[in-house]
Amino acid sequence: MNGRRWKIGELAAATGVTVRTLRHFHQIGLLCPAERSAAGHRVYTGDDVRRLYRILALRELRLPLGEIADSLDGGDLRATIGRQLDQVERRLVGQRELHRRLRGLAEALRAAGEPSIDQLIQTMEAMMQAGHFTPEQLARFRARHAEMGQEEAGGWMERLSGLAKEAAAQAERGTDPADPAVQELARRWSEAVAGLAGGDRSVVSAIYGKIDAEGAEAATKGLLSTPAWDHLRRAFAVGFAPGA
Repeated sequence: MNGRRWKIGELAAATGVTVRTLRHFHQIGLLCPAERSAAGHRVYTGDDVRRLYRILALRELRLPLGEIADSLDGGDLRATIGRQLDQVERRLVGQRELHRRLRGLAEALRAAGEPSIDQLIQTMEAMMQAGHFTPEQLARFRARHAEMGQEEAGGWMERLSGLAKEAAAQAERGTDPADPAVQELARRWSEAVAGLAGGDRSVVSAIYGKIDAEGAEAATKGLLSTPAWDHLRRAFAVGFAPGA
């Protein structure tokens, strides 16, 4: 493998990553081909392929491209993965507790036909804990909401609603997610979500996890349509540069 080389089109075809995305990774310094052909074309080596794998794996964890770059270039990759792993493990604990409570309810229904009030309350608590937000995240999000007040929070939601409508219109028109207008829209959407979450990345990650798990329309109570979310996700996948 060390001796093999890939042109950009060959690597795109082999990995399923678009040529546009590979070029964007190169432009922002995230994945720069180690070599060039005699004609000056990008040539990727085995080490480049390994780095691309790490980039894609970290992107699946919803890490911003800037944080991915820091992790790969001298940052503490283990600490980054550790934080993500902690979040997943907390959710698994909640899911296991919910599973136990639900089994108890099912057994109570079979035995007596009606679960006790205590069982219902305990199960509802487990349902909350098994959600996409940890108790700490929920507490921080509620504190952020209280700090903003109803008027400011409503302003953020109104902004998100307008951006969701723009995304739906772009999706209906079939605009390329790499188009500058869609990239700018994705950047503004990301900023608005971060603003609503008070800049807390773990809360932002939980918000997106809820949208992915429940579906855009159900998770946002109809604010964000499925086509709009799919279009925004494709724009995120291209890798827009925040602040550009």
